[in-house]
Amino acid sequence: MTEFKLILFAFWQFYVRHKGLLVLFVLGFSLGTALISAIFGLNLEASKRYSNSSALLEVPVSHFIKPTLGSERLPVSVRQQLSWQTETHFEVVLEGRVQLESGKWLNIKGVNLLHWISQSALNKKDSSYKEPKSQASSLFDTIYLDPKLLARLESNTLNLNGMSYAVSPMEGLGFQALMDISLADKLLNAQGEVSYLEVFDLDEVDELALTKQLKGQARVERADAQAFDTLSGPFFFNLQALALLGYIVGAFLSFNAIKLAFSSRAAQLKQLYLLGCQPLKLKQAMFIELGALGLLCAYFGALLGVTLANILVADVTQVLRSFYQLDRSLTVDLNWAMVALGFALNTAVLSIFFLSNRLAKVIKHKQVFWLCLAALCIVAVLLALLAKSKLVALLLCAVILLIFFCITPGIISRVFSSQWPTHSVLILWLKADSQGQIKSLLSAVLATLMAMGAAIGMLVMVKSFSQTLDGHLENRLSADLYVRPAVVSSNMHHTLEQMAEIERVGVYWQARSEVIREQDTIPIKLLSFGRDAHLHQQVKLLGGKPVTSEHLSNTTDAVYQCLVNEPGWRIYGIETDQVVQVKQGNKQFSCQITGIFYDYGEQEATLLTTTGVIESSGFSYQAFGFSLTLAPDIDINDMTKYLVEHLFIESTQISVNKVFKQYAKQLFENTFSVTHALNLFIMLIALFGVWVSFLTLGRRQLQQMATLQTLGVTRLQLLAAKLLQTLIILLVTIMLAIPLGILLGWVLLTYVMPLAFGWSMAMVLDWWAILAFSIVVLVLAMIVGALPMLRLLKRNIADSVAQL
Repeated sequence: MTEFKLILFAFWQFYVRHKGLLVLFVLGFSLGTALISAIFGLNLEASKRYSNSSALLEVPVSHFIKPTLGSERLPVSVRQQLSWQTETHFEVVLEGRVQLESGKWLNIKGVNLLHWISQSALNKKDSSYKEPKSQASSLFDTIYLDPKLLARLESNTLNLNGMSYAVSPMEGLGFQALMDISLADKLLNAQGEVSYLEVFDLDEVDELALTKQLKGQARVERADAQAFDTLSGPFFFNLQALALLGYIVGAFLSFNAIKLAFSSRAAQLKQLYLLGCQPLKLKQAMFIELGALGLLCAYFGALLGVTLANILVADVTQVLRSFYQLDRSLTVDLNWAMVALGFALNTAVLSIFFLSNRLAKVIKHKQVFWLCLAALCIVAVLLALLAKSKLVALLLCAVILLIFFCITPGIISRVFSSQWPTHSVLILWLKADSQGQIKSLLSAVLATLMAMGAAIGMLVMVKSFSQTLDGHLENRLSADLYVRPAVVSSNMHHTLEQMAEIERVGVYWQARSEVIREQDTIPIKLLSFGRDAHLHQQVKLLGGKPVTSEHLSNTTDAVYQCLVNEPGWRIYGIETDQVVQVKQGNKQFSCQITGIFYDYGEQEATLLTTTGVIESSGFSYQAFGFSLTLAPDIDINDMTKYLVEHLFIESTQISVNKVFKQYAKQLFENTFSVTHALNLFIMLIALFGVWVSFLTLGRRQLQQMATLQTLGVTRLQLLAAKLLQTLIILLVTIMLAIPLGILLGWVLLTYVMPLAFGWSMAMVLDWWAILAFSIVVLVLAMIVGALPMLRLLKRNIADSVAQL
């Protein structure tokens, strides 16, 4: 034990003397761990969103009892039936939207606050909610809002239906206002009906018994099988992959620190060995040291990750609400699972470092190197041919990265070993000096290559998606006006069709249904834009083909015709020419799939048919409004005014084509805001690595620079030479990062997007954007690379000579 104390004390004194080395080590792993922890924390909070009930009770929700498909609320009889059973514990929830007197809409949630008052859950220290500031006597007439949402209202009261209600802040509510269910029932005029029931502690046996007992009056769903869990998986999967890439970039920083530590401590280890320390004890002490540093980095990284996650949570929540049906707010707190994940990754990377030293010696042989490179190329081709899952597609990205890692050092070495058209002594010295310094700069070069490649790949994907989305919205939102009245009636539909100023009137009907297959059941959306094929021309089939009467018709045969969206085909396996059984409650019909249509932004399986099919099947549906295509020379403003004055449609319920497109595109752009933030963070880590590498390299070259200065080389000439060296290395790195980014973008568009999201699109290369990004990175990298050199050149020559 005394020997261990001596060794560990000697190690600690080393870091006391080399504080910068310790900071570099901790910072490298902490920054990478922060990215992993941020995305892991967001995903963890999303998966734990049902750990508390809506009534603020600290009891995890295991199941939901929801209305039958086609119904919005549970009948009173279902709740009464379950209330008689003492073995089924549940809470009632009523959700809806109400319009304030100011014209704004508010999402509300009503729960039984009496249960909340009767229990002491909120008094526990680990409660995620704060006790409200209202009195118990006014509890049932108070509306509780998240402080962020309350700040937007700029008022302590809400005016609804001529009544004024007190507002109280409560943390963690997100976008929904919380109130007692009696008040929600009054505002929504629900007449005792509720949106769903939250059930606690229900096992599989009780679930089956409860399903039989309900006899089709309601559906029993597991809490971990909600739409959000199935739809948001690809979103978090891609973010986690990008965060892992950032972690690897950060690990390259720590590689510098590890190399410096081992080279600097070689003499110290030798002295400890001469003092009688056993080699086994030295190795054990070193593992303890690295384990402690890995745990420290994991903890600091988790703290930084929580901060980063809460910065991103607003954008992430908006995306998850818009596209993945998130029904709770997210607030990320420090979790020891984040620290454990960071520690496991740090341990793995440190182990790889020790193995890489041995592998590097083997790969130095040319035959082994070319054999490994050929094997990687063959694996890449095989993965490209066999990629059938997201993991395989991301593995293809990793293999492409490894290929570029293998060829980059050789290409940079070849640049400096080739014949240069110059006889300048200083340039020739620089050329010879660079060949010996490439190994020292290799970690920073590879980190920059990886960060730039990932950023350019995402740039290619975002540009391709943006251009594809523009074309998709141009077709899908081709009508001049979109009307969404409070009440959609057949009389209004008939009136609009009879108007000579309107050329075509489309509808938007949606019926929540499911496709029954032998092996499983698929929840779907059944949509319709009108009674025949010509009202579905805004929909494009794969290959850009239009919808014709061969795809959709008003046939009254036993088997109807339907189109399936691309995610329904790619993700859920609904094939063309297949006859599927579409069911809603006790009603169902057979439908033959006649084609596949593009449906960007949608991940649920969707079937498209005519309104006649929905009506004849007897399905309950929701009519959202009308799309109006005006006759030529009809002014949109005049038509809008006519609809407001004569059909009594509110102006807020009428959207112009251009405005609707902008709103739709803004929603999609929000999905990439998190990606852009992660890319920026990764690039900052890589630039920091460039700065550290050139700082370390400059200190190692103090002797050479002092010698050159004593021989008459001016500081300006020496700075110009070092900047030229930096410029050449960075230019070669960027020239390699561009094809790497294009290849990664191609993999994302060809494999990851179709497999994860169900969308296919052509690759679009915006060369100006790629060039602009490369120039910005080059300028920034030159600046951070020149700063250490400027600091070293300011040293007195005599001081540098004295160290020779």
